Amino acid sequence: MQHPHEDPLVISLLAANYLVRRVLFDPGSSANIIITKWTFDQLKLALDQVRPTGNPLVVFGGRKVEPIGVITVSVTVAKRTLKENFVIVDIHPTYNLLIGRGWIYRMEGVLSTLHQVMRCVGPNGREIIDIWGDQVAMKECYHTTIRPDNKGKKLLK
Repeated sequence: MQHPHEDPLVISLLAANYLVRRVLFDPGSSANIIITKWTFDQLKLALDQVRPTGNPLVVFGGRKVEPIGVITVSVTVAKRTLKENFVIVDIHPTYNLLIGRGWIYRMEGVLSTLHQVMRCVGPNGREIIDIWGDQVAMKECYHTTIRPDNKGKKLLK
């Protein structure tokens, strides 16, 4: 682990049986989010399984984003598989998925960004499993986000 740091917790997991890197834990989010249409397409999810949602998402800075819809996706991590609802948006950040507090609660998880780990209950309900963060992937996301363009501006990609 790299110290000192103030890194968010970023992991890899299986979603719809595909390995997904750059998954951000966000205990402040009320929803799980598939961040881009590209990620949705890479997971080979069926458009006919997308359900409409009438609620816009409020993102950083108070801006409202209209979701494409909601889909249920199987998510596997720490020897546990849960079917989770994901809101699909197309906002082009550097993360592929955002995992909100509902999933964290269902995993009976406790996050520590300081220690770069989420400790949760295993599938038998008795063992404790640690899900370790990937600081290298988080740094890739960070450097992509703040990379200066040729005019000195910061790009959000």
